[in-house]
Amino acid sequence: MKLRYIEEPSLQFGLNQHICPKQGIYNYTPFDISNVRPEKITIGIIGKGESIDKVLDWIESCKAHIAGKESKNPHPALFTNFCGFNKEIGFMSEVVYDDSYMRRINNSDFDSIIKSKANLEERITDIASLYLNEIKFLTKNKKPDVVICALGENFITYIQDSEVITSEDDEENESEESVITDEEISIKEQNFRRYLKAAAMQYNIPIQIVRDRIAKPTSEMQDAATIAWNFFTALYYKASGTPWALVRKDSAEATCYAGISFFKSRDKTTTQTSIAQIFNELGRGVILRGEEITLKKNDRTPHLSEEQAFNLLSQSLKEYYDAVKIFPKRLVLHKTSNFNDGEIYGFKQAAKNFHINQVDLVSVQPSDIRLYRFGAYPPMRGTHLQLTDQHHILYTRGSVPYYETYPGMYIPSALEIKLASYDESPNLICDEMLALTKMNWNNTQFDRKYPITIECARNVGEILKYLGPNEEMQLKYSFYM
Repeated sequence: MKLRYIEEPSLQFGLNQHICPKQGIYNYTPFDISNVRPEKITIGIIGKGESIDKVLDWIESCKAHIAGKESKNPHPALFTNFCGFNKEIGFMSEVVYDDSYMRRINNSDFDSIIKSKANLEERITDIASLYLNEIKFLTKNKKPDVVICALGENFITYIQDSEVITSEDDEENESEESVITDEEISIKEQNFRRYLKAAAMQYNIPIQIVRDRIAKPTSEMQDAATIAWNFFTALYYKASGTPWALVRKDSAEATCYAGISFFKSRDKTTTQTSIAQIFNELGRGVILRGEEITLKKNDRTPHLSEEQAFNLLSQSLKEYYDAVKIFPKRLVLHKTSNFNDGEIYGFKQAAKNFHINQVDLVSVQPSDIRLYRFGAYPPMRGTHLQLTDQHHILYTRGSVPYYETYPGMYIPSALEIKLASYDESPNLICDEMLALTKMNWNNTQFDRKYPITIECARNVGEILKYLGPNEEMQLKYSFYM
């Protein structure tokens, strides 16, 4: 048994490295500053007239500096002031639009649906159709980079007996992007946000769902500067920008990272479908939908068959090559359940067929093991406990020296890391795991619990369940966030 501390990983920006996404963009520009990038982001915006006005006024106000939240914490990094979204500083980019990019939905159209549709699912699909018709018009006639769908503050009242869905981990609720822009309104998997994002994929332009209360944050929301940081980072990424990247140690040895997760169908039957996403240190990669799997009566843990594992990874690697024009030298595969022998063999055979010399198969799950330290604060983020060569505990949430505090509301829990098969050092695998928690371009507070491999696979699954087996899906993560 060994205990060690992993220093906070740095991220690569345009002019230098930094551990904090906000400070990195603020001081060193986005990673892609010297490449083809979104120097202008053309937006379309859809919603009721009053919602469009509120959101556009807010976007205009965000061109200028926004002060950070006052805090008892002596270190300002947790609530960094927003530099402003303009061509002179930070993102070095601007948002552009004109009246022809605004598509206003009549109040009477909403009211007609509410009065005539008592069934919740019918309301969701009919209201979504109001947005989808306008998305279709914009994509066919104007070609914006991103379409913003503005929802009125009273939108929840249209969905009777609805509830706001929070994150899977209560300890991360305070930093969820959904609290700000993509709030989920759902009962029994009748979810407006997921349905709209799935249905809009056919038009080939990412959408950003925003509630108009973003213009005047209330006390239960994030502070104004943090909202702006998260919104514009996501917008820049959805417009095909690269805000930051992992620090590449050796350009000659390309590593790609993939995540596999499982999700139930909307009707909650036991049939589950596997999802894989695979990308490199720049966040470039592809999303792939796997085959349906069958849960065994004596083993309720979801597993792929040997053939399914082989086919899924083979297809993923083919799509990855088409996207980035190179096969990796090393593959790191994260999965939300333990690997069985069939999966191990199927994945390794697929990698072998593509001449991938190093393969690390890693299970990532919540851990019941808790560590304690002296004093009032929880263990440090980056605390790594090696139980055996193949069994590890990693705190990706915890006290953060850079913030000089623990930036959470609940006692953090660790991740349990199991190495089913590995060619690299377990220490390096855990180092990478911590770095990958910083690669979510939906949020600029860097201490996420799960690596982007797992977060992405889960987010993709939650949206793909709203697509039929023959409906078009997108390969880029920007369509799912």
